Amino acid sequence: MDKSILIAGAGANQIGIFQKAREAGIVTIASDGNKDAVGFAYADHHETINILDEDALAELARRFKVDGIYPAAELSVEAVARAAENIGLPGVPPEVATRVRNKAVMRRALDTADVPNPAYREVYTLEEAKAAAGAIGFPCIIKPSDANSSKGVQQLSGAEKLEDAFTLAIQHSFSDSALIEEYMPGEEFCVDGLVYEGEYIPGGITGKEVSPLPYRFDKGIFMPPNKSEDECDALDNFAAKALEAMGFTDGTFHLEIIVTPAGPRIVEIAGRPGGGRIPTDLIPMAYGMDFMGDSIRIALGEAPKSRRQFERGVALYWFEAEPGVVSEIVGIEKAEALSGVKEIVFHCRPGDTLHPIIDCVTRDSVGYVLTEGDTAADAVESANRARSVCKVITS
Repeated sequence: MDKSILIAGAGANQIGIFQKAREAGIVTIASDGNKDAVGFAYADHHETINILDEDALAELARRFKVDGIYPAAELSVEAVARAAENIGLPGVPPEVATRVRNKAVMRRALDTADVPNPAYREVYTLEEAKAAAGAIGFPCIIKPSDANSSKGVQQLSGAEKLEDAFTLAIQHSFSDSALIEEYMPGEEFCVDGLVYEGEYIPGGITGKEVSPLPYRFDKGIFMPPNKSEDECDALDNFAAKALEAMGFTDGTFHLEIIVTPAGPRIVEIAGRPGGGRIPTDLIPMAYGMDFMGDSIRIALGEAPKSRRQFERGVALYWFEAEPGVVSEIVGIEKAEALSGVKEIVFHCRPGDTLHPIIDCVTRDSVGYVLTEGDTAADAVESANRARSVCKVITS
């Protein structure tokens, strides 16, 4: 009998998950709160439900007699863990899911395990935020404790913008709390991989081009990260130590790490696959690893099968656009014909309104180019050439 899996989240970022499951002959049931979710078209069955509702997920899983539930979207991680536990399916324990979902709980768990943290405080009121910022000092970072997609994350250089930043962070928080953190200078990396029965399995380390402050989101990502083998091993070892502190022994992870002058520090930990097509495209293209297939296998309670086979360069860079109404997109065919360009995707169309790019959501509303080359530098060069000839015109 074919295996089946319930996938929580069916947006554009999750399409590759459905494609990989179908390729493996696994029956997919898609769930999403958006009745028009684009991932529904790639699933065998779909249903519009709240993916934060553990009871709704459990009921859907029982109805289709699935063999596993997959947390494809960040906001689904805790509900998926509770639903899986409630009906006896493989999954991350709920308390572990909370540690990798809530950044304040994550920080406390890292403290308990003696994994270095920046100075931080969790705050619920403006008065607490003012006191925390005063104690930690400026510049500092404010962020929602449990949001996603870099929503509400800002650097504060002084107290004058604290009230507005706190209000925005709380608006995006499900727990009505925010974190004030010491600003961490340094180079940023994504670390993606798998854990199976406690064994850390490297997927890939992603170098980044990040946005100008005060906002914090990626403008471009690339693999491998142009670092030495020893430096990459150190990042993997630090990631493994942080996951151990969470009690994360089975599943797919995505970490954000900054290498500060004092050493590596965790920005955040996610118990689901990364975005930016890292698990579905970048890791397979860069290393020949069936990463997404193994990620699904672990969610079904099966052992992973794949390891890295080779190393090539790959990059994904997002297009930029001025806020306004899209009048036209120029240069697509010319950009597609460039050496190294594998795919160009636009999420906007003429007539759409684009907002200022301040987080991953507003960034993703434009589009991106996926490139490859013998080295990461080659792939990045191809991405920048494509972005120079292909433009979104707004008015």
